[in-house]
Amino acid sequence: MNLLKTFIVSLVIYTGLNAVFTLIAMFTVPGFHINIMVITNMIFAPIFIFPGAAWSTIGILPLLTSTDFFTDFMLFLNLIVPPLVTVIVTSFLGDRKKTVFRAWILTALITCLGYALLLGIAPVLSYNIGVVWAAKVAIYGELGTILVVIIAGIANGLFYGGVAYIITKEGI
Repeated sequence: MNLLKTFIVSLVIYTGLNAVFTLIAMFTVPGFHINIMVITNMIFAPIFIFPGAAWSTIGILPLLTSTDFFTDFMLFLNLIVPPLVTVIVTSFLGDRKKTVFRAWILTALITCLGYALLLGIAPVLSYNIGVVWAAKVAIYGELGTILVVIIAGIANGLFYGGVAYIITKEGI
């Protein structure tokens, strides 16, 4: 497949899997706030987590000391499964290594820009996202928060794009 088709498939799979995990969280996590802005935020939010943190400090480490294993395990799966499944599927659909790598980079950049935009406009519409925005701004500042979101998207794009580059059917 060409770059456009691979990118579209990649974007649909990634956002679709994030939506599935959001729906699972909606029905299994007690006290989950059902709000359309919160749900939209959760579809794009995993791109904000750097790959190293998703695998270690936010993913596996809390599982070892967990008091609520199911919730921590679902968070870990939400951070790991969508990008991995996306790069595996697109690496077998893409025709060349560069195509798959570029498609995943575009997917990561589009979702991180969507998340940055959502963080920028959502505090007016949703109190819960306003709290998330305020916490991030307190740490990084306003411009810093947007830059960290974009850098996290680039880091995810390079990390999982490298995985896709390695396992592309052209290389196997």
